[in-house]
Parts: sequence; C-alpha cells; structure tokens
Amino acid sequence: MNTKDVLINWHEIANIWDDFVEYSPQGTIFAKTDFIHALGVPFQIITVYCKQKIAAGTVVLFSEDGKILPAPFPFTPYQGILLTDNSHKTAHKRNSEEFVIVTWFIEQLIDKFQTLSLAHSWELQDIRPFQWYNYHIPEKKKFEVQLRYTGILKLTNFDNFDFYLNCIRAVRRQEMRKAINNHLSVKVSDNIEILEKLHREVWARQGIENTEEESKLLQAIAEKSLAKGFGLLKVCYLDAIPVSAILFLLDRKRGYYMFAGNHPEYRESGGSTFLLLDLIAECFHRKLQEVDFVGINSPNRGDYKLSFNPEIKPYFVTHLNTN
Repeated sequence: MNTKDVLINWHEIANIWDDFVEYSPQGTIFAKTDFIHALGVPFQIITVYCKQKIAAGTVVLFSEDGKILPAPFPFTPYQGILLTDNSHKTAHKRNSEEFVIVTWFIEQLIDKFQTLSLAHSWELQDIRPFQWYNYHIPEKKKFEVQLRYTGILKLTNFDNFDFYLNCIRAVRRQEMRKAINNHLSVKVSDNIEILEKLHREVWARQGIENTEEESKLLQAIAEKSLAKGFGLLKVCYLDAIPVSAILFLLDRKRGYYMFAGNHPEYRESGGSTFLLLDLIAECFHRKLQEVDFVGINSPNRGDYKLSFNPEIKPYFVTHLNTN
C-alpha cells in the first residue's frame, strides 16, 4: 500500500464516525459519540482516509488543560484504533495493508501530540506497529504494551437461550433455581439511584473506595445510556426489596455487562445470577451476536464471569513511554 494515497482528518464529523464504528470489527459502544459525551472530557475524533473511504480512526481523550489522558479512562475499557472491515480480503493482503495504515497513523498522531495512550478492542490483535515503533533507534521512546483480558460470549454458537443454559457452570443453574424458588422477580427500571446504592455496597464489601468522580461518572453513563436508548437497566426484587441491579449497554452487535450491584444481606439469594441470566436472555431475544463481560482482570470477579461460559479474549493497552 502506498501512503501517498492516505489522508488524515483531524476533526471527523460525529455522525460519519458513528456510522464507521457500526461496521468496524473493532467498533464498540465505547467508541460511539453518545457514550463519549457522557465521559465529560474533551475529545477529538481522528480518521484516516484511503481512496475517499475511512480506513482507520480513533478517539483521543484530553484533560481540561489539553493533555492526552492515559488509557483506559475509567469505565471505558476500549478506546483505541478502529479499522474498516477488510474481512473480504485475503489474509496476507489484509495484514499487510492494516499494518501499513496503523504504522502511518500512529506516526502522525505522535508527531502532533508527542504522546499517545490507547486501549484497543480485542479485535485488534496485531500490535506490531506499536511494538516496533523506533525499533531500530534504541535510545528513543518506545510503547509500553499491557495485556488485559475480557470474556466474550458468542450467542451465535447456541441455538437458543435454553441450550446456552446447559453450557454454564452448574452452580449458576442452581443459583437460578434458588432465585425462582425464592420468588424473586426482575423488572426493567430507570431508577439509577438503586444501581448506584447497590454498586457502592459491592465496592465497600471489597474494601474499594468509591470516589466522588467515579460515582458521578457512573451516574452520567447510566443517565446518558437510558436517555439515548443504548442502556438497559434491570433490577431483581425480593418482594419490594431490590437485591441486585445490572446495567447493560447495547449496540448493533452485542450487549455489555457494564455496572452491577448487590444487596449485601441477600448475596445468597441467587439474585445476581438470576438477573444476569435474564439480561443474557434479553440479548438472545434481540438477536445480538455477543455479550462482552467487560473485563476478567481480577481473580474472584473474573472467575464469576467465566462461569457463564464466555471465551477469553486478550486485548492490549499501548502507552508511549516518554521517559
């Protein structure tokens, strides 16, 4: 590929970007402008054009004083390079073209901003352009590459939800039956206060301090997602007591297990598992392709998510080391 045919647009139009995100293999809800606006920070949409079509792009987040924010931004696991859908091309041609485009793109970004910090979708597995930056100049700055994991449940691998249920860990089915026997019920809700309260309970139980900034960000994301129709909040009740709440984000491809909270006195009720399975069933009903469990990067929480039978997917955070 000849980069003479490549142009960069430093300020892409929002609706053009959102359309690109829809069909990019690396596109997620976290790259959509409605979600990004909820973060409350300045941002810039940058795209690369080849033959008058977008070949690649990214969103860069800034602090109020204009500095690039380190990735991943809170509650934003993927904010990295997106590529056009090249699945129709042969592997050798696709790999070669994408390598050239990404290499050229990050060089332009660094020339402009002097630094770069991105968290990439699990669908971007070739990070050689980052690993090989300044490869032959040892004294110059290099990218630090961090490996992380998420769980992706491919709904298309199962004929239906009932078939899927037979494939999860047995203890989860037992918890589901316990919830049914306890007469728990699930309702769609717009009461973000319930989610916030139960979410704080989880963090307190784990000894994690829930900062005011994080609480405000959770509320902003929840409010924006419900107002714009890309969020689904459900609450599990025992009589009138909310025992669990989960917010899923939704796009054309998948559901995202975004926020969850549980009442500490009803942890053994089976409510959290019952509610999560209800939301997975909703994704089946909507004929979505996948559920993203949004990270399996801590031992206990990661094991719980894996018990619902997702595939483990590695993803990468790349940060230019300026030291």
